[in-house]
Amino acid sequence: MPDISVPWGRSTLNISLPQPWRLQVAAPQLRPAQDDWTERLARALTGLAEGESLPKLLTANRHGRIVIVVEDLTRTSPLEELLAVVLREIRHVDISDEQIEIFFANGMHPPMTAEQVTDKLGETCKNIRWRCNQYDVRANYVSLGEAGGVNILVDRGVAEADLRILISSVSPHLQAGFGGGYKMFFPGCAHLDTIFSLHRKGLTRVGRQLVGMDVTVNPMRRAIDSAGSLLEKYHGRTFAIQYLLDDAHLPATIATGNVLSGHRMIAKQCSAACGVVVSRGADVLIVNAHPLDFDLWQSFKSIANTRWAARSNGVIICLARCEGGLHGMKIPPWPLSPTWTRRIVRWIGSEPLSSMVSRVAPGLAGDAAFFVRMAMQIIHRNVIFIVSPNLADAGIRFPGLELFGDVDEAIAAAERLLGGGSQRVIVFPSGGRTFPIVPSSPAAGRL
Repeated sequence: MPDISVPWGRSTLNISLPQPWRLQVAAPQLRPAQDDWTERLARALTGLAEGESLPKLLTANRHGRIVIVVEDLTRTSPLEELLAVVLREIRHVDISDEQIEIFFANGMHPPMTAEQVTDKLGETCKNIRWRCNQYDVRANYVSLGEAGGVNILVDRGVAEADLRILISSVSPHLQAGFGGGYKMFFPGCAHLDTIFSLHRKGLTRVGRQLVGMDVTVNPMRRAIDSAGSLLEKYHGRTFAIQYLLDDAHLPATIATGNVLSGHRMIAKQCSAACGVVVSRGADVLIVNAHPLDFDLWQSFKSIANTRWAARSNGVIICLARCEGGLHGMKIPPWPLSPTWTRRIVRWIGSEPLSSMVSRVAPGLAGDAAFFVRMAMQIIHRNVIFIVSPNLADAGIRFPGLELFGDVDEAIAAAERLLGGGSQRVIVFPSGGRTFPIVPSSPAAGRL
């Protein structure tokens, strides 16, 4: 019987597959960070090949406002250690804590609590002000103009800062190709209207692979980077610290200085490390949402990342810890079973049905509305099983997604559905940061 273990929080989850199933493991090939990565970061802040170093920019803005834009608790960067290095440089030029603000680029994610912030940042930042993105308070935002047909509304405090220090990991992203870069500002620090518009970029009725797409041709990324140019023209300067995390969530490769050049360099390395060649579609795709498995929405992104590795009508089993549960997502009421939902989706079509759900629940939050549309497209093509003891214990239901509390139950259900016998199985142990390279996929413009 083929067995495999995948990361599961601080432990592992053991999976036993039926004997006839043929297994391929699609794991990222990430090199480990070096033990002295913090010292390497410190040197990278000063030894730039081009552009101004962080110490020089800090000296020039000694009397100005400094905003440090960081990831929220849905990401796994070691922020406490990263910020300790950055704050050492800031305090070296006598910039006071009163001049500094930490801004969590949470987009439409729920705001963080004071306890969560302390856990994320540690004691180093205890005297520094912090804020989360209040995406629905229009007075907080300033318009930078239009980029890619999108009206760019960004947090006023971020836009008017004399120096912005961006700290971000770069990983595969279901829609923007790769995360990080100016995506930390748009949609991370953007108003609801801008977030909605950006989330519509590149989506088509039938769906196509956008994850892993070349950043120079990806529709959402092109709009994001154009918005970044508007931000730089509006006011102040941006210094970026971007990196590729290893299996221990430590920066293995670091790029500092210019946002765009740094992002493109790390995205290329991310593509090489996290893109896995798949010769043909799997009958059963098992995707572990690790390390982006904090809540249902983050976990579902792993399905969107990897779904192109499954054949049409194949079964996708998503392993999702979801320690944060729904994390504020409002699930629309839906009376039908997953089986009947998929039948209706295939009969009516994913677009009409997602529009109908939005009309039934007009107050659906932005992330949830996007979730519904993406989910309906995937359900139209594949059967989706979610394995999450936390969600199962809470009695959570979502249209078209069948929920299991145990992975063995989901595998048994997949075996019954496919009729037994030999099945081609692909397992993504870290689906939150991995994507397939499939010759016949609808993807285009790879790095």
